[in-house]
Amino acid sequence: MKKLINKQFTLSIAAFAAVSCLAPAGHATTLGFGQIGGSNTAIASGFGSNASADANGLTISNGATPNITLTWDDAWDVHTSGFFSEIEDQTAGGGDWDNEGGIPRIAQLDTDNHTIGFSADPGFALVLNSFDFGNTEETSDSGVWDLTLTDSSDNVVWSQQVTLTNPNSDVVTVTPGFTGAAGESYTLAFDAVGDPINGRYAVDNLSFNQVPEPSSLALLGLAGLLVARRRG
Repeated sequence: MKKLINKQFTLSIAAFAAVSCLAPAGHATTLGFGQIGGSNTAIASGFGSNASADANGLTISNGATPNITLTWDDAWDVHTSGFFSEIEDQTAGGGDWDNEGGIPRIAQLDTDNHTIGFSADPGFALVLNSFDFGNTEETSDSGVWDLTLTDSSDNVVWSQQVTLTNPNSDVVTVTPGFTGAAGESYTLAFDAVGDPINGRYAVDNLSFNQVPEPSSLALLGLAGLLVARRRG
């Protein structure tokens, strides 16, 4: 009897591991900042939180992240300008979730320091996939930025330095590909290096997941039922 219970427990753990590993492949919320306000409108502190359906400024066509809460600092704003078209189109462009009336909508960095917080519910973990980061041709000189992701104890778990050059606009897709710990909170920080920023910088197409996915939990529940049936 003891061997049977151990075998059933092992099967349940294996099923959980399998669905957790598969989760990031096609399950993401992407923030595009369309339809959330006109130029210079402050981005709401909780924008993108607990996303369970498509909404203004975001799409979850590949899934949902109902167990991830975001916190934007109060200096972020949505901005619109044709100058942001290269940033808008870097990864994905178009659709009401991403722009408005065909005009780019992005998250603009107005100061030298910006943060976005991600908080995962107990039993769930953040997966930070990628985001587009760039400047416009209006920027008068090159800019260097330190990008960091820290946990709730201020440990740096990921970092990258990005240099955006001029005279033309420069855009990069940053891909942390980071999976956090269950129930942990993380802060993504953008810190300008050296001189204060002199121009326009922006973020678009911010993509993140959660694991396990809600659909994965359903699979895990099915696995549990199968184990219970075998036990019976």
